[in-house]
Amino acid sequence: MTISASTPLRVVVLLTSVALALVLLLAGAVVARATDGTPVDTVTARVQQEVMAGDTLWDIAAVYTDPGDDVRETIHDIKVANDLESSAIVVGQMLVIPLEF
Repeated sequence: MTISASTPLRVVVLLTSVALALVLLLAGAVVARATDGTPVDTVTARVQQEVMAGDTLWDIAAVYTDPGDDVRETIHDIKVANDLESSAIVVGQMLVIPLEF
């Protein structure tokens, strides 16, 4: 069995996809429960992302930024959620990624 260099990346992408699917299901359940007429402005969820070799905070934030939105805002949110004073990250570090719906 040959393991290519992209195998860890594929695992990360798969796990991230599963986590995002669960977050979307949770967000849908929260919105569905707001049937008492109370408006639900924003639902915030969090996923974890492991820093892989070659990752930058910009690259990670870009994955979670909606088209047309500013990646710098997502970077700021990630830095706040993880108490980061700079954009320096290290391989193996687990980052909390706040998601808003």
